[in-house]
Amino acid sequence: MKRLLVIISLLAVASLAACGEFEEETIMYEGKERTVSEVEEIIADKLEVENPELDLEIDLYEETED
Repeated sequence: MKRLLVIISLLAVASLAACGEFEEETIMYEGKERTVSEVEEIIADKLEVENPELDLEIDLYEETED
């Protein structure tokens, strides 16, 4: 039974990925197109080099006017 649930879960994830549900947004950063999560990690790493006492998590998002 567990094996069947795992297979069904994997198929569901695969079908969502195939439909583009998990496609990550890309942005331009330092002259290259990169995924948002990659840019967040790069920025956090740069700040942590100069501030080793910090463990930073950076979130980039598009601001909307409501």
